Parts: sequence; structure tokens; C-alpha cells
Amino acid sequence: MRFILLAIAGVALLGACAPSTPAPGTGWSRAPDLSVYSAMTLFGGVARTESSLCGGFSPVTVEDYWQEDFAAREQAVAAALVARHGAEAVEAAEAAAVASRRTACPPVPTLRWREEYARLLHLLEMRLGLA
Repeated sequence: MRFILLAIAGVALLGACAPSTPAPGTGWSRAPDLSVYSAMTLFGGVARTESSLCGGFSPVTVEDYWQEDFAAREQAVAAALVARHGAEAVEAAEAAAVASRRTACPPVPTLRWREEYARLLHLLEMRLGLA
């Protein structure tokens, strides 16, 4: 009986520690377009830098793959943002996307920054009617 009570208490404790997902509309989905674009640009830069410095890939190779995977989509988003907010606002958002510090190389390679970039790119595509 005591074991069952301890098991129930353990399950309840683990349930309380389980990560909860935020309610819809409380994250990037509510941020202004240009803030999302600036963060997306920052995450992309960090991802490319991490691939070169931590992954040991040539910066030229990383840029080539990045262009192949994202260039057309990013250009479409930038053009839609320019049409909506103006070229100066988009350029200011790009200029604000400067990493304040370098991230440490993880012990095991991850695609965290690339995934964050792709997620924000998709969010902007949906907002701007491109997806």
C-alpha cells in the first residue's frame, strides 16, 4: 500500500514538472512583422556562424547551402515586408539583427538556430500570404 501511495505521489510530481506549451497567440505570433523578421535574420546569422565555427564547414559551403534552402523564400518575405512597411523599415530591422555575443559550441551538433530561423520564416510567410 505504501508503495502505491509513493508511486502516485511520484507520478503527480512528474506531472507537475512536465513542460507546458504556451497558449496560442502568446509568442512570436503576436510580435510585429519587423520584430519577427529581425529575429529571423539574427537566428539565421547565428546558425551560419555556428555551422562554420562549430561544425567546421567552410563559410562558402554554408552560405551556398543556405541560399539553396532559403534564398527564394527569404527574398519573397523581404519583398512583401518592403511593400507593407517600406524599404527603410526593413533595412532597419536587418541592421538591428546583430548578435550581441557568440553562442558556445554545443557538445553535440544541433540545428537549433536553423530550426528557429525556419520557424520564423514560415510564420512570416503565413502572415504575408506567401504560404
